[in-house]
Amino acid sequence: MRKATAAAMALTLWACGTGEGGGAGSASTRDSAGIRIVENQGAAWPAGAGWRIPDTSLVDIGGRGEGASELDQVNGLVRLSDGRLALANAGTNELRLFDASGTHLRSVGSTGSGPGEFQMMAGLWVGVGDSILVSDVMTRRLTVVDREGNVGRSFSLGGQPGLAMPAGGRVTVAIPQGWFGDGSVLGVTQAFSLNDPRQGAYRDSVTLVRYGADGAVRDTLGRFPGAEMEQMILAVGGRSISAPTPVPLGRQTHTYVREGRLFVARNNGWEVEVRGADGVLRSLIRASARPRAITAKDIEKNRKEQLDALEGQPMIRNLPEALKTQMKQRIEQAKYPASFPFIVALLGDPAGNLWVQEPTGAGEERSLWAVVDSTGRLLGRVRTPAHFRPTFIGLDAVFGVWRDPDEVQHVRGYPLRKG
Repeated sequence: MRKATAAAMALTLWACGTGEGGGAGSASTRDSAGIRIVENQGAAWPAGAGWRIPDTSLVDIGGRGEGASELDQVNGLVRLSDGRLALANAGTNELRLFDASGTHLRSVGSTGSGPGEFQMMAGLWVGVGDSILVSDVMTRRLTVVDREGNVGRSFSLGGQPGLAMPAGGRVTVAIPQGWFGDGSVLGVTQAFSLNDPRQGAYRDSVTLVRYGADGAVRDTLGRFPGAEMEQMILAVGGRSISAPTPVPLGRQTHTYVREGRLFVARNNGWEVEVRGADGVLRSLIRASARPRAITAKDIEKNRKEQLDALEGQPMIRNLPEALKTQMKQRIEQAKYPASFPFIVALLGDPAGNLWVQEPTGAGEERSLWAVVDSTGRLLGRVRTPAHFRPTFIGLDAVFGVWRDPDEVQHVRGYPLRKG
């Protein structure tokens, strides 16, 4: 019995660091009204083979408690063509550049609303010539920075900068989601209603819009289900205000942009839409998957993560204690769905492979990613090192945010072994 248990543990540890194949998986392809549909049954990699991400890091930035190596709320990380790393440190509203070994080169930006300043950095993308696009959600402004860290032009999606204000009890926002190869920007436009009388969870539609390099609307790409929401009631100044808030671990539509292609996962099942930059549906990628039940331990872990995130937000720190208490109570009392979404995130690599993150439970510290090639065939699954969240995937390495046992953020890169 002890030998069997030890063998099982060894096999588990080995599998966590290697690609997970599915045996003799198959993919069938058919055409439906000009749309290519790929149905995956299992994975192409043989069982026990495939790609893997070893636990030994190539670079480790953070945890030193001083200077530019002290990280706070990393909300974006990209790798430039020469190996340098650029990250958005939202805690100080700085864009920080590091060389391939992790040595700090330059910091750009500070907190403010002037040119080259930010109020809440919320996203980072790399484009042609290693130019960097920085999103500031508070000012609703996008700033282009060149490969050396010099601040260039700024623009707003739809020409509407500044904090979104309610109009007739309704707030409409445009949130950047990606950067096409020609410099145009993918944005999602969504409207929120205050004091909405609806009960329970709902998914309103959102609109995907392609904006030009100047922020002007170029084309509407389609309407898709938004995040699963419910109304949260807050008492403010003797009045009650009902505002929408995301359902914890609820479904939402995920997008990813790679040069001239747009990938969309609605989360009604394990399905990814492949669209052109014009929004036209080209193909559907599907894989057999069953909903994964959300357990009591999953809920406990997610609640802790939400409470920690609430405490870490600069905007929340300045709110009245009574309001913060209500927000904490909402987290502690929120109802959860019966199962996880099928898809958690989308990423891609330079070879044209799509990486699809699948849900993992509270006891699994290594995230799970399904790798799909450019034809839509499911190659297999890869597990990351523990406590590591990938944000950028290269040909031979994966980069992202890792948390140490004290929950301190690090930026790390790990080798990607193929075959």
